[in-house]
Amino acid sequence: MFDKATYVNRRAKLKELVKSGIIILFGNNESPCNFPANGYYPFRQDSSFLYYFGLNRDGLVGVIDIDNDIETLVGNDIDIEDIVWYGSVNSVHDMAESVGVKNTAPMKSLKTICNDAMRQKRRIHFLPPYRHDIKIQIFDLLGVHPVQQKEAASMDLIKAVVKMRSTKEAQEIEELERASVIGYKMHTTAMRLTKPGLTEKYVAGHVDGTANSYGAMVSFPTIFSQHGEIMHGSPSMAELESGRLVLCDCG
Repeated sequence: MFDKATYVNRRAKLKELVKSGIIILFGNNESPCNFPANGYYPFRQDSSFLYYFGLNRDGLVGVIDIDNDIETLVGNDIDIEDIVWYGSVNSVHDMAESVGVKNTAPMKSLKTICNDAMRQKRRIHFLPPYRHDIKIQIFDLLGVHPVQQKEAASMDLIKAVVKMRSTKEAQEIEELERASVIGYKMHTTAMRLTKPGLTEKYVAGHVDGTANSYGAMVSFPTIFSQHGEIMHGSPSMAELESGRLVLCDCG
Protein backbone atom coordinates (compact mmCIF):
# COMPACT_ATOMS: atom_id res chain seq x y z
CA MET A 1 0.00 0.00 0.00
CA PHE A 2 1.26 3.48 -0.84
CA ASP A 3 0.93 6.52 1.46
CA LYS A 4 -2.44 8.10 2.24
CA ALA A 5 -1.84 11.12 -0.02
CA THR A 6 -1.52 8.83 -3.07
CA TYR A 7 -5.11 7.60 -2.76
CA VAL A 8 -6.51 11.01 -1.78
CA ASN A 9 -4.96 12.55 -4.89
CA ARG A 10 -6.09 9.72 -7.16
CA ARG A 11 -9.70 10.02 -6.04
CA ALA A 12 -9.57 13.79 -6.43
CA LYS A 13 -8.34 13.40 -10.00
CA LEU A 14 -11.03 10.78 -10.70
CA LYS A 15 -13.75 13.18 -9.52
CA GLU A 16 -12.33 15.88 -11.76
CA LEU A 17 -12.40 13.59 -14.81
CA VAL A 18 -15.84 12.05 -14.28
CA LYS A 19 -17.34 15.45 -13.30
CA SER A 20 -20.69 14.50 -11.74
CA GLY A 21 -22.77 11.70 -10.27
CA ILE A 22 -21.90 8.86 -7.91
CA ILE A 23 -19.00 6.47 -8.54
CA ILE A 24 -19.25 2.96 -7.07
CA LEU A 25 -16.05 0.92 -7.07
CA PHE A 26 -16.61 -2.66 -5.98
CA GLY A 27 -13.86 -4.48 -4.16
CA ASN A 28 -13.73 -8.24 -4.56
CA ASN A 29 -15.29 -10.73 -2.16
CA GLU A 30 -13.73 -13.99 -1.06
CA SER A 31 -14.14 -16.73 -3.67
CA PRO A 32 -15.09 -19.98 -1.88
CA CYS A 33 -13.09 -23.05 -2.87
CA ASN A 34 -15.41 -25.79 -1.64
CA PHE A 35 -17.44 -24.30 1.20
CA PRO A 36 -18.15 -20.71 2.31
CA ALA A 37 -15.41 -20.42 4.94
CA ASN A 38 -12.69 -21.86 2.70
CA GLY A 39 -11.75 -19.22 0.15
CA TYR A 40 -9.15 -19.58 -2.57
CA TYR A 41 -5.82 -18.30 -1.29
CA PRO A 42 -4.39 -15.77 -1.49
CA PHE A 43 -7.20 -13.24 -1.76
CA ARG A 44 -7.00 -11.05 -4.88
CA GLN A 45 -8.43 -7.56 -4.64
CA ASP A 46 -9.99 -5.81 -7.64
CA SER A 47 -7.24 -3.76 -9.28
CA SER A 48 -9.24 -0.55 -9.74
CA PHE A 49 -10.52 -0.62 -6.16
CA LEU A 50 -6.93 -1.15 -5.04
CA TYR A 51 -5.76 1.75 -7.22
CA TYR A 52 -8.16 4.26 -5.64
CA PHE A 53 -8.65 2.87 -2.13
CA GLY A 54 -5.50 0.80 -1.52
CA LEU A 55 -7.18 -1.72 0.80
CA ASN A 56 -6.57 -5.44 0.39
CA ARG A 57 -9.55 -6.77 2.36
CA ASP A 58 -12.59 -8.54 0.97
CA GLY A 59 -16.15 -7.24 1.22
CA LEU A 60 -15.49 -3.53 0.68
CA VAL A 61 -17.06 -1.00 -1.69
CA GLY A 62 -15.88 2.55 -2.33
CA VAL A 63 -18.54 5.20 -2.98
CA ILE A 64 -17.54 8.62 -4.32
CA ASP A 65 -20.31 11.23 -4.42
CA ILE A 66 -18.78 13.77 -6.78
CA ASP A 67 -21.46 16.48 -6.53
CA ASN A 68 -21.42 16.58 -2.71
CA ASP A 69 -17.71 15.75 -2.40
CA ILE A 70 -18.36 12.84 -0.05
CA GLU A 71 -16.29 9.66 -0.05
CA THR A 72 -17.49 6.59 1.84
CA LEU A 73 -15.96 3.20 2.51
CA VAL A 74 -18.78 0.68 2.74
CA GLY A 75 -18.22 -2.64 4.48
CA ASN A 76 -18.99 -4.69 7.57
CA ASP A 77 -16.64 -5.16 10.49
CA ILE A 78 -15.80 -8.79 11.10
CA ASP A 79 -17.52 -10.56 13.99
CA ILE A 80 -16.16 -12.76 16.78
CA GLU A 81 -16.49 -15.94 14.69
CA ASP A 82 -14.18 -14.45 12.05
CA ILE A 83 -11.73 -13.22 14.70
CA VAL A 84 -11.41 -16.77 16.06
CA TRP A 85 -10.25 -17.96 12.64
CA TYR A 86 -8.30 -14.99 11.32
CA GLY A 87 -7.33 -12.93 14.35
CA SER A 88 -8.11 -9.30 15.02
CA VAL A 89 -8.13 -6.96 12.03
CA ASN A 90 -8.57 -3.24 11.57
CA SER A 91 -12.10 -1.85 11.67
CA VAL A 92 -13.65 -0.43 8.52
CA HIS A 93 -13.30 3.01 10.13
CA ASP A 94 -9.56 2.53 10.70
CA MET A 95 -9.06 1.23 7.17
CA ALA A 96 -10.91 4.23 5.74
CA GLU A 97 -8.81 6.62 7.80
CA SER A 98 -5.60 5.02 6.54
CA VAL A 99 -6.46 6.01 2.95
CA GLY A 100 -7.96 9.41 3.70
CA VAL A 101 -11.66 8.50 3.59
CA LYS A 102 -13.71 10.25 6.30
CA ASN A 103 -16.98 8.33 6.08
CA THR A 104 -17.85 4.66 6.59
CA ALA A 105 -21.11 2.72 6.41
CA PRO A 106 -22.26 -0.90 6.76
CA MET A 107 -22.93 -2.88 3.60
CA LYS A 108 -26.71 -2.72 4.05
CA SER A 109 -26.54 1.06 3.57
CA LEU A 110 -25.34 0.68 -0.03
CA LYS A 111 -28.88 -0.15 -1.13
CA THR A 112 -30.13 3.08 0.45
CA ILE A 113 -27.38 5.10 -1.24
CA CYS A 114 -28.31 3.65 -4.62
CA ASN A 115 -32.07 4.04 -4.09
CA ASP A 116 -31.64 7.70 -3.13
CA ALA A 117 -29.47 8.37 -6.19
CA MET A 118 -31.93 6.65 -8.56
CA ARG A 119 -34.89 8.50 -7.04
CA GLN A 120 -33.06 11.79 -7.66
CA LYS A 121 -32.21 10.60 -11.19
CA ARG A 122 -28.51 10.98 -10.53
CA ARG A 123 -25.95 9.18 -12.68
CA ILE A 124 -24.43 6.11 -11.02
CA HIS A 125 -21.07 5.15 -12.49
CA PHE A 126 -19.69 1.62 -12.25
CA LEU A 127 -17.08 -0.37 -14.15
CA PRO A 128 -17.92 -3.52 -16.17
CA PRO A 129 -18.01 -6.35 -13.61
CA TYR A 130 -16.20 -9.63 -14.24
CA ARG A 131 -17.11 -11.68 -11.15
CA HIS A 132 -20.56 -13.20 -10.96
CA ASP A 133 -21.15 -12.27 -7.31
CA ILE A 134 -20.57 -8.60 -8.16
CA LYS A 135 -22.92 -8.91 -11.12
CA ILE A 136 -25.61 -10.20 -8.76
CA GLN A 137 -24.85 -7.37 -6.34
CA ILE A 138 -25.25 -4.77 -9.10
CA PHE A 139 -28.52 -6.43 -10.13
CA ASP A 140 -29.79 -6.19 -6.53
CA LEU A 141 -28.66 -2.59 -6.14
CA LEU A 142 -29.49 -1.06 -9.51
CA GLY A 143 -31.86 -3.51 -11.18
CA VAL A 144 -29.53 -3.94 -14.17
CA HIS A 145 -29.54 -7.55 -15.35
CA PRO A 146 -26.09 -9.18 -15.59
CA VAL A 147 -26.36 -9.58 -19.38
CA GLN A 148 -26.89 -5.80 -19.68
CA GLN A 149 -24.20 -4.62 -17.26
CA LYS A 150 -21.33 -4.40 -19.73
CA GLU A 151 -23.33 -1.94 -21.84
CA ALA A 152 -24.71 -0.13 -18.76
CA ALA A 153 -21.24 0.48 -17.30
CA SER A 154 -20.12 4.11 -17.32
CA MET A 155 -17.97 5.03 -20.32
CA ASP A 156 -17.00 8.25 -18.52
CA LEU A 157 -15.64 6.22 -15.60
CA ILE A 158 -13.95 3.68 -17.89
CA LYS A 159 -12.14 6.42 -19.81
CA ALA A 160 -11.10 8.18 -16.61
CA VAL A 161 -9.68 5.00 -15.07
CA VAL A 162 -7.86 4.06 -18.28
CA LYS A 163 -6.39 7.56 -18.54
CA MET A 164 -5.12 7.52 -14.99
CA ARG A 165 -3.86 3.95 -14.80
CA SER A 166 -2.07 4.21 -18.15
CA THR A 167 0.35 6.76 -16.67
CA LYS A 168 2.57 5.27 -13.97
CA GLU A 169 3.92 7.13 -10.98
CA ALA A 170 7.53 6.63 -9.90
CA GLN A 171 6.44 4.44 -6.98
CA GLU A 172 4.37 2.27 -9.34
CA ILE A 173 7.36 1.83 -11.66
CA GLU A 174 9.41 0.64 -8.70
CA GLU A 175 6.76 -1.98 -7.92
CA LEU A 176 6.64 -3.07 -11.57
CA GLU A 177 10.40 -3.52 -11.54
CA ARG A 178 10.18 -5.63 -8.37
CA ALA A 179 7.50 -7.75 -10.03
CA SER A 180 9.72 -8.19 -13.09
CA VAL A 181 12.53 -9.50 -10.92
CA ILE A 182 10.18 -12.10 -9.42
CA GLY A 183 9.00 -13.03 -12.93
CA TYR A 184 12.64 -13.54 -13.94
CA LYS A 185 13.19 -15.82 -10.94
CA MET A 186 10.07 -17.81 -11.86
CA HIS A 187 11.20 -18.42 -15.44
CA THR A 188 14.78 -19.26 -14.51
CA THR A 189 13.50 -21.68 -11.85
CA ALA A 190 11.61 -23.51 -14.59
CA MET A 191 14.71 -23.52 -16.80
CA ARG A 192 16.93 -24.99 -14.08
CA LEU A 193 14.44 -27.69 -13.06
CA THR A 194 13.29 -28.85 -16.48
CA LYS A 195 14.61 -32.31 -17.38
CA PRO A 196 13.18 -35.59 -18.66
CA GLY A 197 11.22 -37.61 -16.12
CA LEU A 198 9.81 -34.75 -14.06
CA THR A 199 6.13 -33.96 -14.47
CA GLU A 200 4.78 -30.69 -15.81
CA LYS A 201 2.98 -30.13 -12.51
CA TYR A 202 6.16 -30.61 -10.50
CA VAL A 203 7.98 -27.84 -12.34
CA ALA A 204 4.92 -25.56 -12.42
CA GLY A 205 4.48 -26.02 -8.68
CA HIS A 206 7.99 -24.73 -8.06
CA VAL A 207 7.33 -21.81 -10.42
CA ASP A 208 4.21 -20.80 -8.47
CA GLY A 209 6.05 -21.36 -5.19
CA THR A 210 8.74 -18.91 -6.27
CA ALA A 211 6.13 -16.15 -6.55
CA ASN A 212 4.61 -17.12 -3.20
CA SER A 213 7.99 -17.16 -1.48
CA TYR A 214 8.49 -13.48 -2.35
CA GLY A 215 5.10 -12.49 -0.94
CA ALA A 216 3.52 -12.27 -4.39
CA MET A 217 1.06 -14.36 -6.35
CA VAL A 218 0.72 -15.40 -9.97
CA SER A 219 -1.10 -12.91 -12.18
CA PHE A 220 -2.66 -15.79 -14.16
CA PRO A 221 -2.55 -19.60 -13.84
CA THR A 222 0.94 -20.74 -14.82
CA ILE A 223 1.18 -22.34 -18.24
CA PHE A 224 3.78 -25.11 -18.35
CA SER A 225 3.04 -27.66 -21.03
CA GLN A 226 4.58 -29.79 -23.74
CA HIS A 227 1.50 -28.93 -25.80
CA GLY A 228 2.56 -25.38 -26.63
CA GLU A 229 0.01 -25.26 -29.43
CA ILE A 230 -2.71 -24.99 -26.76
CA MET A 231 -2.84 -21.32 -25.76
CA HIS A 232 -3.69 -21.88 -22.09
CA GLY A 233 -2.30 -25.33 -21.55
CA SER A 234 -2.47 -26.19 -17.86
CA PRO A 235 0.32 -28.29 -16.34
CA SER A 236 -0.54 -31.97 -16.27
CA MET A 237 0.94 -35.04 -14.63
CA ALA A 238 2.59 -35.92 -17.96
CA GLU A 239 6.33 -36.54 -17.66
CA LEU A 240 8.71 -34.33 -19.60
CA GLU A 241 10.19 -36.20 -22.56
CA SER A 242 13.68 -35.83 -23.96
CA GLY A 243 13.71 -33.85 -27.22
CA ARG A 244 10.28 -32.27 -26.72
CA LEU A 245 9.75 -28.54 -26.42
CA VAL A 246 8.02 -27.38 -23.25
CA LEU A 247 6.36 -23.96 -23.04
CA CYS A 248 6.52 -21.86 -19.88
CA ASP A 249 4.35 -18.75 -19.60
CA CYS A 250 4.17 -17.28 -16.11
CA GLY A 251 4.45 -14.08 -14.12
